[in-house]
Amino acid sequence: MKFPRTMKIYAIVLSVSLCLLNQALASDDKLDKSGRIIGMGGAFTGLANSSYAIFYNPAGLALMPFREASAFVAQPYGLSELLHVTVSYADPLSLPENLGAFGIAARRFGFQLYNETAFSIAYANSFERKFFYGGTLRYHNTSIQNYGSAGAFGIDIGVLFLVTPELSIGFSATNLNRPTIGISNEVLAQIYTAGVSYRLLKNLRAVVDLEKDVRFPLTVKSGVEFDAVQYLSLRAGFSTEPQRLTGGVGIHYALADIDYAVTTHPDLGLSHQLSLTIRFGGATPDNPQADLDRVIDEAFDIKPPIAEGEKININTAGVQDFIRLPKINRALAERIVRYRQEYGKFESIDDVKKVRGLSEMIFRQIEKFLSIDEK
Repeated sequence: MKFPRTMKIYAIVLSVSLCLLNQALASDDKLDKSGRIIGMGGAFTGLANSSYAIFYNPAGLALMPFREASAFVAQPYGLSELLHVTVSYADPLSLPENLGAFGIAARRFGFQLYNETAFSIAYANSFERKFFYGGTLRYHNTSIQNYGSAGAFGIDIGVLFLVTPELSIGFSATNLNRPTIGISNEVLAQIYTAGVSYRLLKNLRAVVDLEKDVRFPLTVKSGVEFDAVQYLSLRAGFSTEPQRLTGGVGIHYALADIDYAVTTHPDLGLSHQLSLTIRFGGATPDNPQADLDRVIDEAFDIKPPIAEGEKININTAGVQDFIRLPKINRALAERIVRYRQEYGKFESIDDVKKVRGLSEMIFRQIEKFLSIDEK
């Protein structure tokens, strides 16, 4: 069977509009597969904390503290010929302790005349709970009506490193083995991506991906996610090649998330995407972010938030102790410790207000948790 590239394009292109999408949709490996991720501009390699890590960075599966099943559907620009459906499942709990996590996924893109189908199985593990690594084996099948079908196996790999509790970086390679399909040996999309995720505030995160498909120019994807309240997240993003703005909303209730995203295209207008995620097996099923935070805290030996009635001695406490206080982030905790090292022990609790950035408002919120050496 032979797959001339022009025939592949003709099968997809039913209008001039579809011609404009050829670069982005030449392979469904380049298609985003989650309402949440699309809302953040498609950047996820440095975060990778859901079952969609199977597609973006399989290393992230080992970071998850709960099982998760997800489904995604999109019909870009209202064109049924571009229907894209994805289902995935991640399980970090079933394997024996320290043997990692696994995931499975399936996706389909296209319509009767032309479609692409893929089935994936992924595995991930970690070293010292800060360095994560994983891989995906995927079978990809392309079918063109009246021309037949052909398949190939692709291998993806990924790594994820927790640099600090706020910062993580990741790298992934898609179709690392450079698989070819059909008698014409058409090469499937080979993509290398580096990503960064940084938690600016407890409820605000920024993500950036640099994605290089060997056939096309470098793509930059970036976005932010703001947890407005426990049950609602707001997202915005931007990406290049082609340029597009994205936005999205996530609704979290009990065990489920519903994520909606909208994207803009300079020529084709708006496109809508929707995904559903269900979690089970976590320590706090109604608050998955708390479970994810606990994984980070354990990796960096961060203690839980201070309890009512508990006291911290400001002359002996370390950075991790001060972080337990409300409104005290790592930077401010480090300044408190550094001030004490430079100027000696605090003589009174009020002296902590001399530390740059520790305002009167913050002091009033933490005062009841502070103690000092007895003379």
